[in-house]
Amino acid sequence: MEIEKFKKKNFDYDELTDSLLITRKKEGEKVQGSAEIGNLTIDFTKDGRIVSVEFMNISKFLKIISINPEILKKLTEVNLIVQEQRGAVSIFAILRTPQTKQAIPIATIPLRKPLTSSS
Repeated sequence: MEIEKFKKKNFDYDELTDSLLITRKKEGEKVQGSAEIGNLTIDFTKDGRIVSVEFMNISKFLKIISINPEILKKLTEVNLIVQEQRGAVSIFAILRTPQTKQAIPIATIPLRKPLTSSS
């Protein structure tokens, strides 16, 4: 399991479009391509490392999984977790506010071939 924390803000919630962008792009890393899956846009490098996820209509999704979408207006930190196992990659986010911490599942995507090392 890979967890990356950032000292600078690595997320942006746009209330107007109801989208949450979470990045874990390292300095100098370049996005090679993107994949759109439903309400998600996933950006990756040429090595297959997932570097950002944009989740459209995030409030509706949070309501479906019984999380109050008001959490989005109070976010202080977001951690993106990417875990590869058994021929699939699972993506999660940890949403933090001054009072709460919520883990949300973003997607589990089957892979045709393993992702390369993201170290």
